[in-house]
Amino acid sequence: MQRITVKVTSDEMQELKRLAEIVKNEQLPLSQRRIAKLQYESIIKYAKMNSRSIC
Repeated sequence: MQRITVKVTSDEMQELKRLAEIVKNEQLPLSQRRIAKLQYESIIKYAKMNSRSIC
């Protein structure tokens, strides 16, 4: 599977970093980590759909 680079804005990058920290924190409830993971994936999907992906 080929990796695709996606350009994100600086605001989106800050949010992605915050969400990644939540996902990695095992002390938080699983439900909260799952929500953070879904939000992370939706930001990436949004950037891909707006033609900001680089092959």
